[in-house]
Amino acid sequence: MSYILKTTSQGLIYIKASSVIKVVKPNSIEGAKILGKPLIINANHIGFLSFDSEGKVTYFMANGFEISMNLFMMKLKRL
Repeated sequence: MSYILKTTSQGLIYIKASSVIKVVKPNSIEGAKILGKPLIINANHIGFLSFDSEGKVTYFMANGFEISMNLFMMKLKRL
């Protein structure tokens, strides 16, 4: 896998597992686990895309989950 982030024409986003920092749901005891497989996101379920205080990209999902990536916002703008 030579990609960090890959999209399809059907609206799916594939994120390389090693670039995911955390998948959490606020006010929850546990987060979700990534088992070395790509994380697949449906673009229709993204509430908004932003960055955290360190400048890392974070997807805020409609179901309440937050997915933080080891990708800086400045790097994303250049892609």
